[in-house]
Amino acid sequence: MAKYEKEHVIRPKKSDQRKYTTETKIVFTKAPSSTSNNRPAANAGMEKLGVNPKSHGHVDRAFPSARKYPGSAVPGTPNNYPSRSYGTQNRSHQGAGTLTDRMESTLTDIAPPKAAKHEMEYKLPPTISNLKMKMDNLEREMSPERVRAGFSQILIKNSRMRPGFSSSWVIPDAPPDARLIKQYMVEDSTISLYLLPEGVEALYHVFPAEYAIPEAHMRLVELTRRELTTHYPQSTELTRPDRAREYVIKFGQKYMYRLAKKHRIPLGTSRSDELKNLQKLSKILAKFTAGMGIIETMLADHYIQDIYIDSPTSDNKIYVVLEGGIDTRLSGKCITNVILSRTDAESLLSRFRYESGRPFSEATPLLECSIGAHNTRVSVIGKPLSPTGTAFALRRHSTEPWTLLRLINLGSLTPLAAGLISFLIDGKATILIAGSRGAGKTSLLGACLLEFPRSQRILTIEDTLELPVEKLQELDYKIQPMQIQSSLGGFGEMSANDALKIALRLGESALVIGEVRGEEAKTLYEAMRAGTAGSAVLGTFHSNSAEAVYERIVYDMNIPAKSFNATDVVIITNFIRPKGTHKMKRRTTQVAELDKASSEGAFHNLMEFDEKKDKLEETDIFHYSSQVIGRIAASWGMSMEEAVQNIIARAAIRKIVVDYARKGKNRDLLSAAWVQRINSRFWELLDSQYQTSGTINYKELIKEFTNWFLRSIPYA
Repeated sequence: MAKYEKEHVIRPKKSDQRKYTTETKIVFTKAPSSTSNNRPAANAGMEKLGVNPKSHGHVDRAFPSARKYPGSAVPGTPNNYPSRSYGTQNRSHQGAGTLTDRMESTLTDIAPPKAAKHEMEYKLPPTISNLKMKMDNLEREMSPERVRAGFSQILIKNSRMRPGFSSSWVIPDAPPDARLIKQYMVEDSTISLYLLPEGVEALYHVFPAEYAIPEAHMRLVELTRRELTTHYPQSTELTRPDRAREYVIKFGQKYMYRLAKKHRIPLGTSRSDELKNLQKLSKILAKFTAGMGIIETMLADHYIQDIYIDSPTSDNKIYVVLEGGIDTRLSGKCITNVILSRTDAESLLSRFRYESGRPFSEATPLLECSIGAHNTRVSVIGKPLSPTGTAFALRRHSTEPWTLLRLINLGSLTPLAAGLISFLIDGKATILIAGSRGAGKTSLLGACLLEFPRSQRILTIEDTLELPVEKLQELDYKIQPMQIQSSLGGFGEMSANDALKIALRLGESALVIGEVRGEEAKTLYEAMRAGTAGSAVLGTFHSNSAEAVYERIVYDMNIPAKSFNATDVVIITNFIRPKGTHKMKRRTTQVAELDKASSEGAFHNLMEFDEKKDKLEETDIFHYSSQVIGRIAASWGMSMEEAVQNIIARAAIRKIVVDYARKGKNRDLLSAAWVQRINSRFWELLDSQYQTSGTINYKELIKEFTNWFLRSIPYA
């Protein structure tokens, strides 16, 4: 039996003018000219199709894609191999016949004539008869149309493309039976979201704008990239990624014009077109040399929250997680059409290691850092921890600070829960925000920072910078960040415990700790018990309930139960799967206060999650007997009833803003700048009423706030 194997790989040479590099791989078997109609011939025909005749297998074993995508041939797909072309000339295998001809020949060899079939039904023993029945089924399933459709799916599934200046592969087309549900632009690249017919994942399909530039311009970028590798900067300091990027852009603008003239590559029909294209191509060069290439396009998409790159990177597609508000039909988890090469992985690792200044080797196969330019937290693992190579997890933080208004808009919080949190922070309560990874702990913590008055000094302590400190400083918040040693180790950084001791000496400040997890917890609780921790303490913790927080801190971290009494409130964020579906929702599921009057570790829910209503509901304790609300009310000289009215008023003004933002589709009303204005106006109205009458009329306050808000909207 003659076997023909062809690996179709085209790579550009120095003089090659092709637009893309393409890869299409297929193995097929050429059928002999004739085969006698007997059982050995049938077995031979099955072997040609990759089916073991002893197992009586069907076509779906030889061609799994035909099982996954049954049906007629894909319209517009030619029968000749290869079936795709991306800007290059069509190349077909000469002399071997079409794919359909070869498959039909094989089917003819397998299928015995009608007379032999009739005779076999009565004369063959049962075991052979069973084989004959399976062969009949095989014949019916192996119709030329069905085989053509299966092979078309294989070709589409395994074809990929990239320009010469990039080592990142992109699968250009979605599966034919995928359903497009959303399409939008990120910078100049097209993002398409598809629902796949099988599985719970969706497809995040990106087609980079850089992969669609003219063929001649692709060649020019590649020539400039090669020229760049032969030049070394003499006087430019490239210790920062932004400076390296600026250098590459200037280099590209300088040398691209020369190379274009030398190789007769047109840049435009006019001088203005030439300058415009030079700037565009220079930025592309910088993106794929000094930058992170196609990963930057994903990090620029504000819908993306997480990017996962599993090892080996050249064999696995990138995986992303989208935020819940993009489309109700999506579960949030998406496979992409992008595959990074080993070169890409090494380049990313070098950048992260250089930018963080932290070690990464077989002795230290872990790396955590923050990429400030993209507001992203990166975690990397390598050999021997990851035996198949380097793997990455990128957590993209919102380019705009999270606010309680944004969380209300997404359904993660209710207005009343937001009003309660605002009241607790204003009352200098000690709050721990707990939950599983990715449940929104840091987002809620960042939103809480905006509930402090601008006059309050804030100290933040983090190992990787995730809180929106710079944005808050732009809004005139008095906030001072402190970066500590990563839990994975590092050099030249202070431990969390030492940093906390220093923070306690920096004067009266609210302390915000990115994550409470080690020795610093003991120092923190000692300071809170002694009254030296400042005006308020906020932090995050990994746990799924208020009771679990207590058990971890007291029993795992050996914090005395009496010291834990310094905690006032625990807020739990979690993932919710409605009715067991795979559509994950981030929700705040519990707001509980520590009962300091009863046994150790007892909590009372102020608000608890109602699965049927998909929201937090307040309890009777919230209205009548909350210890923390009562303590704050006493310190402000008001009754419990007045304190609850204060919380309800805070909730009402937030609901007014969110409802108006939804109605007018004005996301700016949910921004940090508007939260600052809203809170400032609320406090102004409180002061005004108290100075005028000595009491607070909350109904009148809400009315006055609404009038002010409606007058201010035209200037948003």
